[in-house]
Amino acid sequence: MSTPSFRLEADWNPEISTPGQLTISLVNTGDAPVSGFTLAVTSLFRIKPDSPIEGAQLLDQLSNYHLLAPEDGFVLEPGSRWSIVARQISHTLRHYTYGPKSAAITLSDGTMVLPEIVPMTLKGEPGAPIINTPERQPLADGETTISVIPFPAKVDVSGQRDLPAAIGFGAGPETARSAFEATSRLAERLFPGETLFGDSLAVKCADNRALRHGAYDIAFGDDVTLSASDMDGFRHGFITLAQILRGARRHPEDFTFPASGIISDAPRFGWRGSHLDVARQVYTVSEIKAFLDTMAWNKLNRFHIHLNDDEGWRLDVPEYPQLAEKAAWRGPGEILPPLLGSPFERHGIIYRADDVREVVDHGLAIGIETVPEIDIPGHCYCVLKALPHLADPEETGIYRSVQYFPNNALNPALDETYVFLEAVIKTLVELFPAKWIHIGGDEVADAAWSGSPQAKSMQGPNGWEGTFALQSYFLKRIQSLLSQYGKETGAWEEAALGGGVNADRSYLVAWKKSESGRELALQGYDVVLSPAEYAYFDMAQSNDWWEPGASWAGTVSLETCYSFTPAHDWPDDAQSKLIGVQSCLWCENLADRKLFDHLVYPRLSAIAETSWTPAATKDFRRFMAIQSLMPKARLG
Repeated sequence: MSTPSFRLEADWNPEISTPGQLTISLVNTGDAPVSGFTLAVTSLFRIKPDSPIEGAQLLDQLSNYHLLAPEDGFVLEPGSRWSIVARQISHTLRHYTYGPKSAAITLSDGTMVLPEIVPMTLKGEPGAPIINTPERQPLADGETTISVIPFPAKVDVSGQRDLPAAIGFGAGPETARSAFEATSRLAERLFPGETLFGDSLAVKCADNRALRHGAYDIAFGDDVTLSASDMDGFRHGFITLAQILRGARRHPEDFTFPASGIISDAPRFGWRGSHLDVARQVYTVSEIKAFLDTMAWNKLNRFHIHLNDDEGWRLDVPEYPQLAEKAAWRGPGEILPPLLGSPFERHGIIYRADDVREVVDHGLAIGIETVPEIDIPGHCYCVLKALPHLADPEETGIYRSVQYFPNNALNPALDETYVFLEAVIKTLVELFPAKWIHIGGDEVADAAWSGSPQAKSMQGPNGWEGTFALQSYFLKRIQSLLSQYGKETGAWEEAALGGGVNADRSYLVAWKKSESGRELALQGYDVVLSPAEYAYFDMAQSNDWWEPGASWAGTVSLETCYSFTPAHDWPDDAQSKLIGVQSCLWCENLADRKLFDHLVYPRLSAIAETSWTPAATKDFRRFMAIQSLMPKARLG
């Protein structure tokens, strides 16, 4: 008997109906007819349960997971196709990555067959996904500079020194030696086979207490002298020297190792971060460490790790083993079906205490603090499925999040909610030494808890009016708990709604628009800017259908990302509330690891330069000449 085989195709046509027509076709590429089968598909589109479709029955749906079956009696002959047409879907599809990501056909005898999946086309026109590296753009003839990203605040150098074989440590304080050794190990991991550090050029190191945290000076002359007041400053200086050496080796026509002069450098912002969503996809500890290494070479110093979402929970909490046993996994027979390209088998990961310590310690060794996020009260569908006692047993009706997960928010009226979260926070406090814990607060549905009698009992003339007033009560209660542990609170910008969290000892991440940060600052919040229009790496880089990513916030080309000018239109009295900048990488599309480098690099370097370099010193043409020298994480 031959083995059944199938091909899954999809096409989007925006010219038919509003917002467009989605056609999904299953082609029988085997040599035997099949009937009585079902098709399960994960994607970034959503066909809502009450939406009419042609050619199929929608048997089950959760967010972007769909289980479909043909009409009774349908037979798919060899070489024939079964087509499903949907005209009322969740949103306009703008890139091929909105299409099917993983799929499985279950035959009438229970056999599961995985089809070949063809990237979704636009109006039937053939094409190929765009996965490329931005070309290096040489400097103008006769122009030279130093090859440093982020570019230093002040560069006044001249001449050209014969290239040393390596950067060495000459003499200086123990903090400088430790920084040298850590940077040497970092370079070995990032550039295997290259020698950037050794014994050739003996750099003299000097302790200069007049320099602020993270700042450094490099004086070039007969000797090279590096001055700083702390380990971060020495580390930054050694990274700069190694970048200068590497660029001068690889592109001597554009880059020099100076013979004389000085570099005086200091970070523009204290918070220079990058966020990674480890809930939607599976990232191993070694992959996270590789990403941290690329952050460090860009002089970024805050790693925001998004540890949970509706699609998965990643932190082991000893008091609640159900999280590790159930909420961390997707697949047939699990509490979560396959989602967002995950395979049709048990798939997930949980980070145990030793895993977390390994990530945290790795970051600290290269100047990066890891800031954990547990996203509450929303984005908790998997938690509520694993711990059903956290739901009001008398709750009626269904509300849905923007990602179309039903009833996914922890209930602020239940005592059990706070018992659970105290255990979670206790674990976070034990494992993450950073002074901040991020508690989410984003994208709670307007109608959350509207069917919960216990939540309703908290509202009224003497209570909290509306969903976001309840959220404010909830977040303030968690904020108070964090304060008891000596921790400060981070959250997304929606945590200011309904009365908000207290502005004292907290910061909010402005993500919807750059203008959001200004409004938060005027309300008294410390602000980290991460506007999707500039700093979201899940956004596609052009409008081309074959460009991977999403574009609900527009497209973010490399030049657009680099052009971000934080707080340029803020009033003077709000400027002090801007504590920094960070990028965000949401990973709905990153089941395909080939897309990681394309989406992240060199946009990571663009955000790094924005967070470090004075706006007046930035130069996109110079950046394009240097960016190809920056490292990429080796994942998978």
